[in-house]
Amino acid sequence: MTSLNDQTMDFNRRIKVNFDGGDLTSDAGLLLYKEFDEKIGLSELIQSTVHLNDPVEHDVHTNDSVIMQKIYQHIAGYHADDHADSLRYDPALTSILNKERLASQPTMSRVNQHFDKTTVKQLQRANETLIERFHVLAPPENILFDLDSTNAATYGNQYGAAYNTHYGENGYHPMLMFDGLTGDCLKAELRAGSVYTSRQVVRFIGPTLKRPPAKAGGFRHKCLRLKVVLQDLSLLKALKLKHK
Repeated sequence: MTSLNDQTMDFNRRIKVNFDGGDLTSDAGLLLYKEFDEKIGLSELIQSTVHLNDPVEHDVHTNDSVIMQKIYQHIAGYHADDHADSLRYDPALTSILNKERLASQPTMSRVNQHFDKTTVKQLQRANETLIERFHVLAPPENILFDLDSTNAATYGNQYGAAYNTHYGENGYHPMLMFDGLTGDCLKAELRAGSVYTSRQVVRFIGPTLKRPPAKAGGFRHKCLRLKVVLQDLSLLKALKLKHK
């Protein structure tokens, strides 16, 4: 019978993975995500790109570290901020974030309160930078802009939530754009639940279509796939002008 030898993680050589007991966690798989994080520079990118409108200097639970905690909690399936309290001393998460304890639910809420339109733009820019890094490493020949809207159900009195007749429930009506060939999320925008599907679709997609590709030479083909309800006259005109 063979057993797993000690394995160390590149982001922290003091961490060893084995079956000898010690501190236990049901989320050890997050260590591999942290390795990937270090390779692509996600944590560094959030720290350098996202700056909340918060005049207070936080020594332990900095805003960027709380954002990264949110990301790792979502990866592990802990989608509610309340989960942070039960995870405060989880060995995997505290090792990943290099803390003795995680940020609590009130601290997570504090960061939420400082999110504004500027923050959303900064997060969008961070996402664009990540995609550009991947395109440099593995340049794609083609890209398929897959545009669609969806329903994000709500169960309270959240600002902007409204009844959507198409989905038959209260919620938001966000616009999403993916690369249909890779599944990469290129852009997302939260919208009120009652807005029409194609509302401001040109403003949403225009900057992405105009942005130059990260690789030299560009894409051989750029294609756009969207629902019939998104094909309003202003979008078709914009695409025609772009084609020229």
